[in-house]
Order: sequence, then C-alpha cells, then structure tokens
Amino acid sequence: MGRYETPDYSVVLSEDSFEIREYSEFNVVEYDNDADPYISRGFGTLFSYISDNNKQNQKISMTVPVIEEIRQDKMKMAFVVSKKLKDNIPEPNDSNLKIRKFDTGTFAVIKYSGFSNKEKESKMIQRLEEWYTGKGYIRISNYMLAFFNPPITPPMFRRNEIMVRVEKQ
Repeated sequence: MGRYETPDYSVVLSEDSFEIREYSEFNVVEYDNDADPYISRGFGTLFSYISDNNKQNQKISMTVPVIEEIRQDKMKMAFVVSKKLKDNIPEPNDSNLKIRKFDTGTFAVIKYSGFSNKEKESKMIQRLEEWYTGKGYIRISNYMLAFFNPPITPPMFRRNEIMVRVEKQ
C-alpha cells in the first residue's frame, strides 16, 4: 500500500478509528453508468483506462484509494489521478468515464479492516454518523467507500474507510 500515491490531507481530529480530515483538491476519473447501477463493470472499465485505453494510449500509475459513492439509485466508482498528471489527464475513450475535480473539504472518516460487505458498511456508517454528529458536524454529501488494497490482500491486512463530507453546525 505504501508504494501507491494517495490524495493529500491533514488530520484535524483523531480518535480511535475515527478522523476528521481536511482534503486538498484532487482529480478523479469516475465511472458513472446508468445501465450498471451496481458498478459491476466499474473496476474493469477504470483499470482498462489506466492500462492505456484512453485517447493518448498512455499507461497511468495506480493510486489509492478506489472510491465508491453510495447513492440511493446507483453507485459511482472512481480512481484518484496521480498529481503528476494534474494538468494533462488523458481523455477517456469510454463514455461512462469522466474526469472531475474532487473539491477541497472536510471529511469524517472511519477506518476498518477485513473484507467489506453491505452489513459491515451499514454498521460502520452508523458508528461514523454517531461520532461526527457528537462532535458537532453535519453530513453534506453521500457516503463514500474507500478501498486501499489489491483483492489478494489477506483480510487482516486490508485497509478500508468510509468517508463523508461534513461541516460544523
């Protein structure tokens, strides 16, 4: 995990597995496909993009985390774009991929290990919400899942996070 680039952030508050973070702006390439609401083809499409399936036929370094946005009607998945490509991000060939900015902001985060699943994610979201509301924050975005490891990583070494954009009440 340490060999992959991650977005820049500073920790404002840290307690156990919870953090309030200030993220700097970064770019993502996002998979958003109405015909694939559960993003079953998301990772493959994004991996193809970074492997060289883009208008410049350019290989792009893998970064972490892979981010999944949880929405009522469907999900989105995104790869973080390396900082060195900030001003020259290769244009996707696939119409379901879009380049977008992930704006600077404050996020509440809970970190957990093991395999992630809907039941565990629901419990983590509930714990996170109780924690950040207790600290005087309110949610201003959808929840996002952040995955940091390749699929072959043993459960005890996996790093997962749930994050949400927040602001002080």
